[in-house]
Amino acid sequence: MCAGLVVAGCGSTSASRSTAPPTTSTAPSASTSTAPSASGPLHFSSPRPLAQGTGLASVSCGSATSCIALDSLGRAYHFDGSAWAAPVPATGQQIGPGAISVSCANPTLCMAVATAGSQVVSWNGQAWSAPATLDGATGLEAVGCGSTGYCAAVDAEGNAFGFNGQGWQGTSGDWGSVSSISCVSSSFCMSVSGGISQWNGQSWTMPNQYGTTSSLTGVSCPTAAFCTAVDQTGDALQWNGQTWSAPARIEPGQVSGTLNAASLTAVSCPTATFCVAVDSQGGVLQWSGRTVARTDVDGSRKLTAVSCPSTSLCVVVDASGDAAIGKP
Repeated sequence: MCAGLVVAGCGSTSASRSTAPPTTSTAPSASTSTAPSASGPLHFSSPRPLAQGTGLASVSCGSATSCIALDSLGRAYHFDGSAWAAPVPATGQQIGPGAISVSCANPTLCMAVATAGSQVVSWNGQAWSAPATLDGATGLEAVGCGSTGYCAAVDAEGNAFGFNGQGWQGTSGDWGSVSSISCVSSSFCMSVSGGISQWNGQSWTMPNQYGTTSSLTGVSCPTAAFCTAVDQTGDALQWNGQTWSAPARIEPGQVSGTLNAASLTAVSCPTATFCVAVDSQGGVLQWSGRTVARTDVDGSRKLTAVSCPSTSLCVVVDASGDAAIGKP
């Protein structure tokens, strides 16, 4: 989903952009549009109401049979691969109001934070822990966990923290607030907001902008050699292990007849050849190798998060408290 991708089958519109895979990290060149192949497309169910009276802010799957969705009141919903369990408090003590970020390294390790607080709670596969306060944190904004069990969290002032499997500790600052974090290991994470920062195990790099001043809303790194980031204008960028590509527009020009109505809100890439992004107008964009196809899944309601533990399952949630499941 980025430079070198082709927009195709974009919902109710016929507009498309044809591009060819780049040989370097530059904007795409013209080519012929083809349909997604390899791992897609997934077909999404109708959205199902989960949260009552509030929106779902985040979702993360530790495996195809274990996903956690959190609402803005701190209630957790567990998906076992076929059904959602009844909501429970994220902990016996609320971790605070605000948009909550959750990230699962595996089915027995998930971390959740709330923007209004300085506390983290963890999920062990059976229950949520009591809140743990991160000393020096001021309004945690995002958390990201890699499959190795390493997690990173950053607050509104750029204070950064790392979890090494035993406990949390402060790390070098991340230069400012973040909207999304993706970690592969204790020596590789990416965070996005106004720019992109990289954690190398010792420090966070100064955030760089890549041809856009738009706010970056999501990032996903299945490996240290591949990441995708998306922004509010409908652009996506790719990391090839060395550099980021130039931004390329993947959101179609029109959505449901409204010009430039949709912005990208999140992205999940289970592999280096398959990504799924969601937008503010109920759209799901799937990329399988080189072609992007958009499908209207949730009407005009804002999709807030997506998590794909594999190429055969994705979970999306929206600001109205609904969830939809994508399968082949």
